[in-house]
Amino acid sequence: MAETSRILRCRTHYSVLNLDRADYEPVFADAQQVRRRYKELAILVHPDKNRATDAEAAFKRLGEAYECLVDENLQRHYLRQLQSRALRSGSTSNPQKNRAKWKRRSKARPENETSDAVPRRQRTPEEIWQVFQREEEEMARRQFLVEGFDRVYPSSSTHTNDLASSVTSLEEQHHILESNLDARAAKWAVWSNPTSKRIRLTTVPELAHETDVNLTAETVRNVAAQVICCTLCRRKFATNEALRRHEALSKLHQANVQSEHQRLRDSP
Repeated sequence: MAETSRILRCRTHYSVLNLDRADYEPVFADAQQVRRRYKELAILVHPDKNRATDAEAAFKRLGEAYECLVDENLQRHYLRQLQSRALRSGSTSNPQKNRAKWKRRSKARPENETSDAVPRRQRTPEEIWQVFQREEEEMARRQFLVEGFDRVYPSSSTHTNDLASSVTSLEEQHHILESNLDARAAKWAVWSNPTSKRIRLTTVPELAHETDVNLTAETVRNVAAQVICCTLCRRKFATNEALRRHEALSKLHQANVQSEHQRLRDSP
């Protein structure tokens, strides 16, 4: 409601579109700025969106201001009218001299300039809004055709970075899996042996706590007894998954496979 009341109180088209300066002196505005302000205000005061009683009158006033200022010739003619009106109202020293000067300026102005500045047919506010929306869609389509295929989307670089990080993590996993895990498991099995001196000295509460947190000695022995290794590379692995990753990704394993195939072909 406040916006509709403000538009109806405005005295110039520049004030309607919020294009006047702080000193209220009218200046020429480019078409893009006029279109942007018209779009912002039309969404606010359109009768379909605004339930105020004076919304239709404000929307009509907004359409008139837009239609005048969006055309360069119409806006220049309108701006000259405002400036001459300000000169007439501000000059009180010699009115007859100013009136004669205004007549000379009017005669020096080309006739076709004033005739072109007057619109031939007055469009309705809804027609102005519909034409504006079609023009916006056409401008967006043309801009996409010009710039759309030249855009650089960040997804490709992100995918490359993710791939590099995944390769790094696999290398770290290989380093961990090949860091003598079998020897550590054997030491843990010996330490967890019931006949071990460490187990005999453990009190009953401590033993209960240890069994809750750690694996039992029998489970550890079973894990240590299961040897998972690559016979070609002579390497041991903790799990079958680690062995499969080694066979799929290890360059040493691939070289050993090729050497084995070559040896089988050369053998009688």
